[in-house]
Amino acid sequence: MQVARRGYDTALSVLKKGRAAFFGGGDVDLPKNRPLKLKDDLTPSFGYVGERYSPKTGVLILGINPGNGSDVRSEADEQLYPALISFTENPSQKHFAEAQQAYKAACVTWPVWRRHCSEFIGAGKLELEEVAYSNCLPWRTESKSGFAPSVAEKAAKLYAYPLIEELQPKLIIALGKRAEEILLLAGQKLPARLITWNRAQAATPAVLKERAKAAAEILDALRR
Repeated sequence: MQVARRGYDTALSVLKKGRAAFFGGGDVDLPKNRPLKLKDDLTPSFGYVGERYSPKTGVLILGINPGNGSDVRSEADEQLYPALISFTENPSQKHFAEAQQAYKAACVTWPVWRRHCSEFIGAGKLELEEVAYSNCLPWRTESKSGFAPSVAEKAAKLYAYPLIEELQPKLIIALGKRAEEILLLAGQKLPARLITWNRAQAATPAVLKERAKAAAEILDALRR
């Protein structure tokens, strides 16, 4: 019998609830006027869990929600979204594993990974396969990261916190203050230490100082 990959149970629960459970309707806050990408915009993405991720010692990185990108698929999305759609349409463990592999290959090409994730992963002396990465809200939105407070609360309660409970990380890294705010909307005590990474676009001296402090805290939290 195949063992379910970590994150599978939470992903399955989200698929059963559907987008409407988060937004109040299936077509609320969808990116507009891009029929060629409608199926992508309606497809949730659940991130990936590294092959050497271990509960109680692992690191879970949580962003806000998927970026919209342009009106046509990027090269990375051409590899990613067919796998995500396959899992959504046939949520087997096999398709979930394939979606996770596709997500892992795609996410390291994204600017947010190159600018931020690679920095604190290096600071923590981690490797790609030792961490898990996802977003608090699995769907793209017209409002991007500015979705409604009610949606943010649902994201925390219906996805982010259940994922944390399933993965049982030692450390959670919120990729930006908005991600931290969403996490805290679950109204429950997090079962792991939370460190927030400043992802401001302008790398001012104050921002760099804050990042250096977070990097030191990450290294300290992960001393083995």
